[in-house]
Amino acid sequence: MAKQLENRSLDRGISVLEALAKGGAMSLHHLHLATELPKSTLRRLLATLVARRIVRVGLGDKLYRSNVALPDLRPADLTPKAARLVELAMPHMIELTQKIGWPSDLHLFADDRMRVVESTRTLSPFHIHRSSIDITVNLFGSAGGRAFLSALPKKRVEQLVNELGQHPEHGLSRFDVAPEKLHQDLELVRTSGYARRVPGYGPLEIREDRMRVIAVPLLSGSECVGALTVLWPREYLEHDAFAETYLPDLRTTSQLISDSLSQDL
Repeated sequence: MAKQLENRSLDRGISVLEALAKGGAMSLHHLHLATELPKSTLRRLLATLVARRIVRVGLGDKLYRSNVALPDLRPADLTPKAARLVELAMPHMIELTQKIGWPSDLHLFADDRMRVVESTRTLSPFHIHRSSIDITVNLFGSAGGRAFLSALPKKRVEQLVNELGQHPEHGLSRFDVAPEKLHQDLELVRTSGYARRVPGYGPLEIREDRMRVIAVPLLSGSECVGALTVLWPREYLEHDAFAETYLPDLRTTSQLISDSLSQDL
């Protein structure tokens, strides 16, 4: 009797969520292999799950990701709250790239890490390294991390420095920068209105991406939740010259996103 009460479509939808929970970001083909469901069936299920905001599609890599965590399986790639931030930010990021041409990355802070969770690099008309999303970047060396830190109270910055300690990848010790110098750098970020990478910094996943980056903080109400960046090949312009032209648009976009986040609280 219990078998007859089972809903086939619901069971298949849960199978998709289980596959995403176990495997992380996946393409339609890999979901087909993981679930053994026909691709036509998967397309219908995914369309419904995306429409209900249970699953999202990455703009940067076109992969499917779960916005929910299932019992006894690993957590979702993003919490529902963080996934909502991505959803609200993307229309403004797309509009920014369509206007200035250069791509934008969205950085979110979670678990003492800065994560690149979305990007418009695939929309840029310029040849830009197609970096993967869902990668972590150093909080103290990346432009996004420094923009985020610049919006925090000094005591919170010091707490993060102490918590990360001497971590070889995520700590301040990865760079030849003392805590006092970090605070001086963050004051310059506040004065100039944007953050840049520590000289010589690049994501560990990409040893030499030859990019310059400027970043501004991203707020949700009074809370800083991450940062918004624009990036370009280092041969094109120095930071100050680039910021003179493009920083106003970046700051306007950041404000629009922050307004959307605040209204959604």
